[in-house]
Parts: sequence; C-alpha cells; structure tokens
Amino acid sequence: MNRVFVYGTLKKGHRNSHFMHSAEFLGSFTTDRIYSMYEFEDYPAVCLHGRHAIEGEVYHVTDRQFRMLDDLEWYPHFYQRIEIPTHFGEAWMYIVKAKLCHGKKQLPGIWL
Repeated sequence: MNRVFVYGTLKKGHRNSHFMHSAEFLGSFTTDRIYSMYEFEDYPAVCLHGRHAIEGEVYHVTDRQFRMLDDLEWYPHFYQRIEIPTHFGEAWMYIVKAKLCHGKKQLPGIWL
C-alpha cells in the first residue's frame, strides 16, 4: 500500500474524487509552509520553494490505484512525485516544476 496526499480535484467533493472512492481515507493534513499553489485552468498544481501550507487529504492506495493516479496526473511528463512527511507517515504528493508555474495565478494553498 502507498500513501498519497491529494490537494485538488481528487479531494472529497471535487470532480475527480470518484477515483478515491475505493481508497482508504486516512484523514486531512496540512503541509509545512514551503510550497506554492497555482491555478492551471480548472485544477491546482503545487511547486516547491514557496511560503504556503497546502491543505489536503491523505489516502492509502493499492499499487493499481497508484498507477491509475499516475496516469491521471500525467506522471512523469507533467507532474512529478515527492514524498512528504505527514502524521500518517510518508505520503506521495504530486508537484510540478517551478518553471511551469510562471504566469499562473497563485492560490493561498487551499483548493476550494
């Protein structure tokens, strides 16, 4: 099993949350204040080296679900993955390279 931290359209109540229905929800989590979140059309993306905490949810996913999430997130061609510490243990988080965020609207770390 893999832990994944989601912060955008995969969160409960958002358009891609159905991908997480069979995953085990562990709880909500807020990262340290070291990221920046940007708006990409109708979804968010997070970059390293910012000043915001990112609010999201942590799930246990199977290897099959993890591969499906990689496909959904265009990994490794658009999103990259990093492991972050959470109070549920290490979790994977999808981020983009900072150069992709130039010119995008910055968000406060919460995708509503």
